[in-house]
Amino acid sequence: MIAALALIVGYGSNFLNVAHVENRLVLGNGSHRAYALRDSGITHAPCIVQTISRREEIEVLGLGDLQQNADMHLKNPRPPLLKDYFDPALSKIVPVARKQRALQVSFGVQQIEIPAI
Repeated sequence: MIAALALIVGYGSNFLNVAHVENRLVLGNGSHRAYALRDSGITHAPCIVQTISRREEIEVLGLGDLQQNADMHLKNPRPPLLKDYFDPALSKIVPVARKQRALQVSFGVQQIEIPAI
């Protein structure tokens, strides 16, 4: 018997991820990229928009803060906005040491004997 197993290791798309829910667009992933792009003068970027028809779907998409604070994001007349990053009264730039990240992936095979029926 011959079998094959493929493991895909890497990152997801570089697009910003947005949830369209209850007539609002909520940035779910990519706030650091959105900030860096806007700070560089870029005002438009590719974006994946996922339409959510009811709140129960938020959990499936893994949007933790949106799920935990849904009313803050969806009902407040003035929710948090990307431009808040640029308001010195609301933000602070903190120096952080650069890091390198290594990823180690391992896969093992163990053969066991099972009695035949």
